[in-house]
Amino acid sequence: MGKLYGGLFGVILMALMLASPLVHACFNPSDMYAVEVILNKPGITYNPQASVPSVLTVGNRTFLLRVWNDSEGIHIRVEIPEKRELGAYWSYSGALVLTKNNLSELTKLGWIGTSVTKNGSSVNVFKKGNVTLKIIFPEKECSSDSDCATGGCSGEICAPKEEVEKIVSPCVYAQWYECFRLTSCGCVNGTCSWKPNPAFEKCLKEHGVDPSKVIRAGTARVEATGPNPEELDRALREFFRTVGINCTRFTLISGSNEGPAYSPEEVSAPEVLKAALEELLEEGIIEGLSEKDIEDISRVANWGKAGWNSHIGWYETKNGTYAWIPYDESKDPQLVRCGGSPGAENASTGWVGPPVQSNGSSSGGASPGTGVLNPGSGINMTHENQAAESYEPKTNAGGLRTICGPASLIGLSLIWPMVRKKK
Repeated sequence: MGKLYGGLFGVILMALMLASPLVHACFNPSDMYAVEVILNKPGITYNPQASVPSVLTVGNRTFLLRVWNDSEGIHIRVEIPEKRELGAYWSYSGALVLTKNNLSELTKLGWIGTSVTKNGSSVNVFKKGNVTLKIIFPEKECSSDSDCATGGCSGEICAPKEEVEKIVSPCVYAQWYECFRLTSCGCVNGTCSWKPNPAFEKCLKEHGVDPSKVIRAGTARVEATGPNPEELDRALREFFRTVGINCTRFTLISGSNEGPAYSPEEVSAPEVLKAALEELLEEGIIEGLSEKDIEDISRVANWGKAGWNSHIGWYETKNGTYAWIPYDESKDPQLVRCGGSPGAENASTGWVGPPVQSNGSSSGGASPGTGVLNPGSGINMTHENQAAESYEPKTNAGGLRTICGPASLIGLSLIWPMVRKKK
């Protein structure tokens, strides 16, 4: 009986949770980069015959501006425009040796390299044109040749100095050991190894020994990005040919990247919304909005304060007074439930989002849309191909392309932080 009652209690509790009108806030993806206010305070009016600009310029940046009127009131929405770029990505994990000679050759070919250490790992970044190639070597076991030493019965082992004395090897002299005269034991990419050079590798091959079995180059992680598959193709061929890695087949991934033209942390939502309200007031598009109203609205403005749940409006507060506050902070807000396509009409609220293409009253011919706005055009509108950083990506793997690359290919990753799918 106890189990039966426990099960019934669980079902009832779940039903109550599903029936609750106060569910977690839901938003359209574009709301993250927008701020919206409903001018529903008594005395504020809207001129539906006025011509409303579709873009707003603040400083040297351009923003999308949407104004429309519906049963809730006059909506003013400012949004960071979206940009789209095409790009290509490739990754590789395997043996890779960077020597002074091939680094010098890369410099002559126009590659610019920098090296830093992060969490014990060596990170080398090479750039040429619009292509960036990042090489990550694991935590180092040596930092200079003096950290390494030879050992073994015939001196055939190259290892860290503190470990080499502990290594025991059979006392057998193989003919290919004579190749060690052509090189030395030292620190290569943070690993104690016999140093690679053409004469040493040729000697090993002549004795039927695979150089990769003798040269401990360490495993590197390589990530390469470029604006398009063709440019990345050319750059990768040149780079790996210069560092002397053999050729095989690997897959190059191309796709599209979309995101906000400006980072929300770099632009002030209060400043942008204030500029929009002041311009609309000056042009006679709205009337009855006081300077104090504008200041109070701007004070609570932040990117993400948009959409049904989070927009700003003239609402009753928890203590019974009225103020310009986000809707989800008002007294007894009726928040919409997440579900369905973004911006789709909610049965309980009738919320359909802003007009997609034009400004104006929703009853006057402006088509209500999904809330995903087109960037439009205007002075300083950003459409160039630049990476959008610090935002959760969604990928759209485009055409696959096969080119020539390293022989010791271990794995191919489809991770691309720049790529995001059109929302």
